[in-house]
Amino acid sequence: MTQPPLTRHIQALETAVGAALLNRTSRRVVLTPAGISFLAEARLILAQVRRAGENARRISAGEAGTMSVGYLEPIAIDLLPRVLKEFRDSLPGVELELHELHTHEQIAALHQRTIDCAVVRAPANANPDLEFAALFTDPLVAALPLDHRLQGDEIDLAELAEEDFVVYSRDIGQGLIPATLTGCATAGFSPRVRHEARSTPMLLTLVAAREGVALVSGPIGMTPRPGVRFARLRGDPARSEILLAWRSGEESAALARFRELLRGLGGGASAADGPEARTAVPAQPMS
Repeated sequence: MTQPPLTRHIQALETAVGAALLNRTSRRVVLTPAGISFLAEARLILAQVRRAGENARRISAGEAGTMSVGYLEPIAIDLLPRVLKEFRDSLPGVELELHELHTHEQIAALHQRTIDCAVVRAPANANPDLEFAALFTDPLVAALPLDHRLQGDEIDLAELAEEDFVVYSRDIGQGLIPATLTGCATAGFSPRVRHEARSTPMLLTLVAAREGVALVSGPIGMTPRPGVRFARLRGDPARSEILLAWRSGEESAALARFRELLRGLGGGASAADGPEARTAVPAQPMS
C-alpha cells in the first residue's frame, strides 16, 4: 500500500477509535500507549476469529461439538460402553449427552429437539421429519423363575405355551410386545398375559415371584437377577429390530460414526439378515 492511502486508513481508524494510536514524525512512527493497548486487544480478537472458523470447521466435520443421544435400557448393559469408548477414541472433541428413554419418549424428544439421535425399537412411527437406519436385531430370551421345570441354557418357545406371561405395559413396550406376540404365534400359541409391568426390574420381580414367565431383550439376560434364570430360544423366533433415528437433513459426521459403531459392535445385522445377529449369553442364575 502506498503512503497516502495508508495514512488515510490510519486516520480513519483513529477517528473510529477516538484516540491517537500512532506518533508520527519525519523520522519514525511509534505506537502511543493507546495504540499499544489497541494492538494487544486486536490481536486477541483476530485469534478468536481464527478459532471460531476452526471450531465451525471441526463441528461440520464431526470433530467437535455436542451430540445428545437417546437410548434404550438394554443397550447400556453391554453395547453402549463399548461404543462410547470407540467413539471417544476416534472423535475426542465431540461430547456425548446420554438420555435413557423408552422408544416413544425418544421419538417425542427428537420432535422437540431435545436429543439429536435415538436408539429405538421397530416399529417406529413413520414420519417425514425423521430418518431411520437399521442397526441390528435383538433376539429375545426367556426369563424364568429359578426353579422352573425347564432347565438348560436353551429352550423351545413352544414349551411355554401353557405358561402365564408377564409383559411390558403397552404404552412403554413398543417393539417388545409385537416381537413377543409374533414369536409366540410362530411357535403356535397366543401368550396368556397375567401381568403387565412398567419397568424391567418390576417385570423380573414378578417372574422371580413365579407370577409368570417373560421374554426380554437379549442383553437383559446377561446380568444375573435374584430368583430368575434366562434361556435362549432355539431358532430366535422372537426378535426385535433396533434402529437409529434422527431428524431429516441433520445427519453429521459424528452421527455417522456413532451409527457405524452401533452397527459394527452390535452385530451388524438387521431383522432380515437371519440368525447371524449377535446373541447374548444368558447369565448364570442367582439364588
